Amino acid sequence: MIVDMHVHTNVSSRCSSIKPQELVDRARELGLDAVAVTEHSTHKGAQVVHDFARERGFKVFRGMEVYTELGDMLVFGWEEHVRYYLFPFKDLKKEVEERGGIIIPAHPCRGLDVRHKHRQELAGELLEAIVAIETRNGLITKKGNDQAERIRKKYGLFGIGGSDAHHVSHLGRCLTVFEDEPGDDKELIEVLRGGRYHAAYFEEVMGSE
Repeated sequence: MIVDMHVHTNVSSRCSSIKPQELVDRARELGLDAVAVTEHSTHKGAQVVHDFARERGFKVFRGMEVYTELGDMLVFGWEEHVRYYLFPFKDLKKEVEERGGIIIPAHPCRGLDVRHKHRQELAGELLEAIVAIETRNGLITKKGNDQAERIRKKYGLFGIGGSDAHHVSHLGRCLTVFEDEPGDDKELIEVLRGGRYHAAYFEEVMGSE
């Protein structure tokens, strides 16, 4: 199963221009089996796009991206609106764990600002809460992705791939290839914990267009 695990749309991410219909059309054109919509700080957009896509026979998993002092986190299984721009990681961990969700650091090796300061190693508090990190991100350099892959191996984590698309042309640049086929959000979380998947660039999986 081939999934773009990190996509933003114009439903709830003001920085994205992707309309739900554009997302479905382009994902199908690329040959993707599903995408995960991960709007900034809210689950609402993912729900809207999920319902829209389901009516058109395409699968959308629901998540969100949350800013914390330990980096940007992709979150699955917590259906809330985040009130703060910089949400305390310890609070995020508590909320997600209570609901049986999962946290995956996004583009952990992008830049040097406060939200991406752990680009050489991961904090113990973070390691206690995760099983995977994003090792292929479509909007950062290959060098950054390669460093994330080295960190993944160093700590024995799993790796996911996502385009981090904010424009329809970005969609599918990086992907997650699952050996299993999660049917819904709950199954996705179980599969992510199981580790039977890997991150890849589009060309590695689908070939050039």
